[in-house]
Amino acid sequence: MAMVVGMLGPGPTIGPFDIPLYGTPATPAANGHGRLVYADSPFGVALTQDGHARYDVQVTAAGLPAPASLGKFTTFVAWAVTPDLATWSKLGTVSNGSSTVGPVDLNKFILVVTAEPDSASTEHAGPTVLHGISPSSLLQRFLIQPAFHGIID
Repeated sequence: MAMVVGMLGPGPTIGPFDIPLYGTPATPAANGHGRLVYADSPFGVALTQDGHARYDVQVTAAGLPAPASLGKFTTFVAWAVTPDLATWSKLGTVSNGSSTVGPVDLNKFILVVTAEPDSASTEHAGPTVLHGISPSSLLQRFLIQPAFHGIID
């Protein structure tokens, strides 16, 4: 497997289960990545009742400041967000280093990490500190580009 060296140090090249995470103006030094791993299942692959794959997300983050430096916040929370930003599903808390959160059963989603007042938050309220899109969303972004209209129709 090829290796790349980035801000988090040596690691595997980005693959079909990886989500690069980018900082925001509130946290320009923050970066990281998420990796989709199958949620626990006695069958090897976790599925919802209607057949969607269920994943846990392993989040590795670096450069996150203390939550309190962004306001009245004590923790960072990861969310799976639908592409239209209408539905935010709490995945769990994250910090610098590695955390496993989940599960998520969306095909296309945005992985967002926000600063929150506490870990019991059920709705996002604080600023976004990291964000990235699920691998399945990459094709969607490609197809909406004007240069490709009419080619695939």
